[in-house]
Amino acid sequence: MSRIVYIGAQPDSLSGGNKISFRHVEALRAMGYDAVIRSPAGTASPAWFEHSAVLEDASRPLDPGDILVIPEDAAPILQHCATLPNRKVIFCQNPVAMTAFGLARLPEDVRAAYRTFMACSTGMAALIAGFFDYEMISVVPAFADERIFRPATKAPVIACAPRKRPAEFRSIRFMFSRLYTGPTDWTWEVLETATEAETAAAMGRASLFLSLARLEALSLTTLEAMACECLMAGFTGIGPREYLSPVNGVWVDEDDCEAAARALVQIAEMADRRGGAAALMRHAAAATAAQWTHASFVEALGVFWRDRMGVNP
Repeated sequence: MSRIVYIGAQPDSLSGGNKISFRHVEALRAMGYDAVIRSPAGTASPAWFEHSAVLEDASRPLDPGDILVIPEDAAPILQHCATLPNRKVIFCQNPVAMTAFGLARLPEDVRAAYRTFMACSTGMAALIAGFFDYEMISVVPAFADERIFRPATKAPVIACAPRKRPAEFRSIRFMFSRLYTGPTDWTWEVLETATEAETAAAMGRASLFLSLARLEALSLTTLEAMACECLMAGFTGIGPREYLSPVNGVWVDEDDCEAAARALVQIAEMADRRGGAAALMRHAAAATAAQWTHASFVEALGVFWRDRMGVNP
């Protein structure tokens, strides 16, 4: 049986893409596959989420039968692996990373070694089809983990994750404080270094979520907040337009901080009224997240490796 080796450039990084790679290996092992995360020597296993994936040291020699799964943004690793005899899959989770400093940065003859792509969304798959040569593109969707992210008793809390937009966050927070004149004493839950469990708990109790998505293929954070039935407002981050609508949130043009602050006021006032509009948005958000579940991810992952790659456990 071939091993499936996910090569992690920075497997301890605090990113949704990193977490999803671990979830791939975890799910594959549960199906009976011999799957591992390959990481640089001395790299610690991520402590910010729980997992059952197995890590191996990158100093271990690869077997020619190993199938390599390589992130789209790891140009040095892609360059190194191009001449290896192993079957290779490019795992694509961010369009800008892929085209700005990942696979697109390699010479054309090196890119020719990579013809099989696995994308985290249909939008990501469309970008690959439009700009890269390929033999196969498959969508294995990322997911908002319904086992962890779920609504709790709502409190007057605004949750957000400003890692990609710290300046915009400060601007929007200031403007919101000047624009909102309602009765609620809103507090902020800023999720910068929180663990997955802490994030799920915060989103579960938060009434509002400010989306600070930026240059995303999917935005796990946005979907996770929807699964927790937060009232949603803010930026789309481009890729999430695949699933966003005027019903599941109040979405504004990229970088328009004033519009985002006013959208946040709009959903705060919606929450104050406790009426049908808030209930409808919460229901629409939950219904959207329900299209991106762990269960559907596992099914698609199995189809990819079994039916498209022809690898059986």
